[in-house]
Amino acid sequence: MAFEITPMRDDEIDVYNKICWDAFTSVPDSLALLLYPGGYTEAVQKYMRNNTIDSLSDKSTSYIFVRDINTKQVLAVACWSFQTTDLTIQEVLDKEEKARKERAEQEPIPGVDSAVMNDFRETAARLQRENLGGKAHALLKVLVTHPDAQRRGAGAAALKWGLKKADELGVPAYLEASRVGRPLYAKHGFKEICELPLNARKHGYSRDGMNWCMLRDAKVLAQ
Repeated sequence: MAFEITPMRDDEIDVYNKICWDAFTSVPDSLALLLYPGGYTEAVQKYMRNNTIDSLSDKSTSYIFVRDINTKQVLAVACWSFQTTDLTIQEVLDKEEKARKERAEQEPIPGVDSAVMNDFRETAARLQRENLGGKAHALLKVLVTHPDAQRRGAGAAALKWGLKKADELGVPAYLEASRVGRPLYAKHGFKEICELPLNARKHGYSRDGMNWCMLRDAKVLAQ
């Protein structure tokens, strides 16, 4: 199957978030079910929309759509971030603190378990800092394939798009993988470096969540 990859337009934000929701909640034991226990409500949609809009102001972030080149149907979406310069550990810590304060100032969102969300983000930020040490890198924030388009190569196309840019920059690529995504990432050169646990039981849930931090070494393209 042939694909075309296009940047997300401003009027496609809701399409992006709905595909993310459908993909994440179609997976058994999905973290999305812990983070958004109330379902895909209007309040949750607004929360996700505002988060996406906020991140669009960051020029290092790219949202992409993978479409069937013939039907133009959206098969997969992804969000990549490219940090092109090294940061000191103090600069990384300062960014974490800024994000922490911004979360603390947010009003409670109906349908969003803020305690679980904050725990997950704190753990993810800490492990990213420990694993990368502030060095320049490509970060795969989101990669999902629509449930009706699985195993047709669209997810791999979105992954290759970001890896090509990482190779052009000569930086490693980093991501947090679910159980479902691990085989695809391993196939494209990512190696597991640690677990990313979510201790949801302390918040009253009957189970915890688990992702894995994975890293693909930098590749320098031949001149």
